[in-house]
Amino acid sequence: MNIGRSPTLRYLAGSTEATHASWLELFFDLVFVAAVSELARLLHEDLTLHGLLVFCALFVPVWWVWMSFAYYADLFETEATPFRIALLAGMFGSLVLASTIGVAMAPAEGGAGGAHGFALANAVLQAILAGLYGYARRAGSGSAARNPALHRLCGIYVAGFGCGGALWLLSVAVPAPWHLALWALALVVEIATPFMAYLSVASPPAHASHLPERLGLFTLIVLGESVIAVAWGARGTTSTPTALPVAFFAFVIAACLWWVYFEHVDHRVIINALTSGRSSLVRGFAYGYGHLPIFAGLAATAVGSEVLIEHAGADHLPANAGLALTGGAAVFLLATTAAHLVIRRPLARRLVAIRVTAAVSAVSLGLASTAFSPLAETASVAGLLTLLTWAEIRHRPREA
Repeated sequence: MNIGRSPTLRYLAGSTEATHASWLELFFDLVFVAAVSELARLLHEDLTLHGLLVFCALFVPVWWVWMSFAYYADLFETEATPFRIALLAGMFGSLVLASTIGVAMAPAEGGAGGAHGFALANAVLQAILAGLYGYARRAGSGSAARNPALHRLCGIYVAGFGCGGALWLLSVAVPAPWHLALWALALVVEIATPFMAYLSVASPPAHASHLPERLGLFTLIVLGESVIAVAWGARGTTSTPTALPVAFFAFVIAACLWWVYFEHVDHRVIINALTSGRSSLVRGFAYGYGHLPIFAGLAATAVGSEVLIEHAGADHLPANAGLALTGGAAVFLLATTAAHLVIRRPLARRLVAIRVTAAVSAVSLGLASTAFSPLAETASVAGLLTLLTWAEIRHRPREA
């Protein structure tokens, strides 16, 4: 293994080319189990509109860190020692980021354990990303030196992520609540960077992508929160007899959401986006970025399931608990439908209508949830999603 070797583009050798996540990428994903758990805990402790807004606001930078590192590993062959070291450093930085989520909105006096720690962790992570793209761009034997489009692409990434990191760092010196404006600006710059980079080159470099696989793996990580909630619920059956039935229906809900997502996965969606013109490129970005509400909806659903299992023996649900479950599921269904509509095997119109109807029905159940027991609420949502899953099976896409 050559320590000085520049990263090499994952060249697209043919129409059937397929790559898969490396062991290091899978190891990296495990770090975000902690981050997603912290985000879920934050929402669990504050099931109010304020708590929801904080949850959404902090979910975006966590998602973006994962997405940024995932795409770099998708773009380049990443077996070189420098990348491994950088990714391991990114993993530790992501763990620090996860540890500050619970107090990220605390006053600046919280120091490294509060808003400052969250901002500094993001600044370091963006610096690592900028360094990785700068390393890929450098002259030498790497693919960027031989590919002007890739060379320009890497340069824009360096500038965008470097600017984003500088804004995160600058926010440490800005008093609350104005530092939040710099956080928002940093995220806008960072999230817009890939889009602007690809639109700025006439012929974007096509590569053998495994990003849909990574997105699916992260979906499983977030779904794992629901599985953990079910496991905890099963432990409470001795003290609350209804805990096991509620946990069972919560598992049915998670299984149905898994079915809806993975029934329509298209592993070539990113490759098609990079090889089929500007309109397909925009569709590819819509598919990738559209996973933000998918992940957030799944996390909220898991929180709702956990709260319902905890209160399995109650006659009525706590305020907003049912809405967290059903609202999260509705967001997931709508966002997943939007993502599926941009792939080359579009959904049948009837299935789109069924999904939208299921999402609206779920929200209706959530709004009326205080009139139901946890068992009745989870059974109703599980029944609704089971019917949706049956419709998914009947409208299973044909193989291309």
